[in-house]
Amino acid sequence: MKSKTRQILATATVTSILSLLIGGFAVWSSYESEISIIDEHLSTVASDVRQSPDDPITAALLSVEQNSFDIAVAFMTPTGEIATLKESKKAVIGGTGKLRVRSIPIQAGEQLVIAASLSDIGNSLRRNLWRLLIFIIFANTVASFASTLISRSSALALERTQREKMQEFLGDAAHELRTPLTVVKGYAQLLEGNKLEADRQVLAFNRLNSEIKRMESLIADLLILAELGEERGGEFSTLNLSQMLSESVDDFVVLAPGHRIELFIDKDVTLDGSEKYLQRFISNALTNIRVHAPHDAPLRITLQGGRDIKLVIEDGGAGLPADSYGEKIQGLKRFDRSRSRETGGSGLGLSIMSAVVERHKGVLTLRKSDLGGLAIEVQLRRT
Repeated sequence: MKSKTRQILATATVTSILSLLIGGFAVWSSYESEISIIDEHLSTVASDVRQSPDDPITAALLSVEQNSFDIAVAFMTPTGEIATLKESKKAVIGGTGKLRVRSIPIQAGEQLVIAASLSDIGNSLRRNLWRLLIFIIFANTVASFASTLISRSSALALERTQREKMQEFLGDAAHELRTPLTVVKGYAQLLEGNKLEADRQVLAFNRLNSEIKRMESLIADLLILAELGEERGGEFSTLNLSQMLSESVDDFVVLAPGHRIELFIDKDVTLDGSEKYLQRFISNALTNIRVHAPHDAPLRITLQGGRDIKLVIEDGGAGLPADSYGEKIQGLKRFDRSRSRETGGSGLGLSIMSAVVERHKGVLTLRKSDLGGLAIEVQLRRT
């Protein structure tokens, strides 16, 4: 079943339930209110009869007459025979119509029977129920139409947003690739025709290789950003984040043994996520520290499990520009292009990390660490 059909059915179901609850309560309240009025009339006649025990029949007839009640009055013998004393327009004692009846004992097993018709109330109840049904059909039609319009409007807005994001992505990608392509083109023209001296040719080829590697790195990061932006989630599974983080730290120690590391990692912190993307997140965070922070800079990693998972990776390096802390990372955000040129990276590491956290419905915060550098703080849902 298509999502649009499911949405219309869900809207109709909710509208029907609400209409039945509200309308049904109103209809039933009206019905009970009319019944209570009849009961009050019968109680009034019964009270007048009890107040005149010497002549109960006259008291009953006078009470009905004086109060203009549409109530039938009958006398019942001890043997069950009934004699009508006062007829009603709609209530016929012993007839087929539905009545509200009350018996009043008088003397020697004799009884006065008073009765009021429920036909008008029943007809009113049926009319109100039909009106409620018509209203529910009308409300469902209007709600379904409105839901379709809203759904169509939302779909158009989503499509427009996605198209704008794609255009922005393509524009940023073209801009980022333009610089290395320009360098490659320039050196290719210099090398054309073998006009350079041998030593300068070696330098030119080295520069070409460097820029090609830079483009490869940039293209790889652009592809993973595009992949993270796709609406897919089938690659998720239950992961042990504690183990994944500890193994990545062990690899980091081998590559950068000079760092002073503090670890505060809770055991067996698990979540439902993508091993590929979370591993890329951890790798990017540790690689940034290894490449950009001093070789002896302190490193602190905290992983806390609970209702939500909190992961903090902080270092004692130079950190980010002061106006970058607390900023939401969007698109191809690059905080320091010069550092990327120096290290050969694409400069999109934090953008990829932000996309990974967003893919896992988490929250990423960049703040100044008390170690002096950058603190990357992540809040994730725990399974």
